[in-house]
Amino acid sequence: MYFLYVVILLTTFQEAVLGFFGVSGISLFLLRTIADSSSILLFFYAVTRNSLKNKAFTLSGNGYERVFMAFFIYSLIISLSTLNSNLGTNIAEIIVLNRFVFLAMTVPMIVNTEPKIVRLLKFLSLIVLTQVIIGALQKIGGPQVIDFFRPNDYSNIITGSDRSFTSNRGLSRQMIIGTLGDFLTFGYIVFSGIIFLLASRAWRLRTYLMLLILIVMVFLSGSRAIFLSSLLLVLFTAFMTAKPRIRLLIFLAALVGIPPSILFLINSAAGVEFEYSAFFAIFRPEFFQSLMNQRLGHAFLYLPLFVLQPEAIFGLSPDRMLATDFAITNFSTDLPYRFIATFSETLEDFYPAALVTYYGLAGATLFYLMYVRIVLSAWRNRNHFNDLTAYLARLVLFFIATAHLLSLANQSFENRSFALFLWVTVGMYVSKTLIDRRSPMQSYNEGNTVD
Repeated sequence: MYFLYVVILLTTFQEAVLGFFGVSGISLFLLRTIADSSSILLFFYAVTRNSLKNKAFTLSGNGYERVFMAFFIYSLIISLSTLNSNLGTNIAEIIVLNRFVFLAMTVPMIVNTEPKIVRLLKFLSLIVLTQVIIGALQKIGGPQVIDFFRPNDYSNIITGSDRSFTSNRGLSRQMIIGTLGDFLTFGYIVFSGIIFLLASRAWRLRTYLMLLILIVMVFLSGSRAIFLSSLLLVLFTAFMTAKPRIRLLIFLAALVGIPPSILFLINSAAGVEFEYSAFFAIFRPEFFQSLMNQRLGHAFLYLPLFVLQPEAIFGLSPDRMLATDFAITNFSTDLPYRFIATFSETLEDFYPAALVTYYGLAGATLFYLMYVRIVLSAWRNRNHFNDLTAYLARLVLFFIATAHLLSLANQSFENRSFALFLWVTVGMYVSKTLIDRRSPMQSYNEGNTVD
């Protein structure tokens, strides 16, 4: 159980710690892999421990583990069978995408009582609170404070690519990064705090104040996609939990107020100089023209062409440069030059296009089916008579829904902190459903055990 806490701490604090101690080069890359490898090693440790104690592998009952293993094996087969792809890049991509799914399968084996689940939930909430406090200090203190938490860039010795954190490329923007290295990951972890609050359905003054603080922090992080998703989730939850009469009032207010508000924002944005990174740039036509050379281009220009190719059935393997060469060779006359020029950097920003390109329609189907299995189970338990079960089910639904929504704008499935929170939550939910299946007396006895 405590080793799980160590993995969570490593994932959320190691960028700042390694930067503080000045670690760089190969040492930095190897130390950064500890969190990823630890989550997988913890899984094999738990399986081995259960085997030695003659305990069966803990299965959720909804079958997502079998679908995941099918997808994982399929990914490896595609990577090995595609001879002109970079095997190192393929393995690295597969691990990044799937590392914390192993953690989700581990949680039910070690967090197997209600008190342990509650303690883990409190620990995750404490992580979010700590990041919010550090983020607030960075906003108040400016570049001097941000620089203290700034990570060091590194080179991936497996893929041969360089990683430059956003805080190192735009420190003058005073990005809030917490201890996570970049503003996007900080926005994700604060968004996780919003999900924790919304899933509780505890609409008290304290809840509203905390939501307001978290939403402001997400806005200050600089991620427009995460901020808009936060607002959308808050409004949707408020609407769905309101009384019918209040729902009607909210609907009428939105019907009357939203169109003129959008027109006002468009007119306001037209009066200032266009800057892509500015928030109000989203209301300028230049912004959508720019997106057609990025995310929207992958959705509406590239993907419709790729799915018509024979390679779309099984995929090209998760080698981004191979995918780029394929697009240049086959679609250079059909796609804008500016889009092709940035293809490799933007492919994963619209993640469905990357999934289909890497793993084909067959692999993407397995990937999404895994989530469908989990969602169907959580949907049945969202209003469970046991408050903890219902809360965890709603957490799972919110995390998965927002992960898929945000995958249309960035790499939500691969983001370290968000993927960690998502899959640990899935693990806790599975653990609680397994506890619910046991007899009341057995649950009582286990709930009074000591670590």
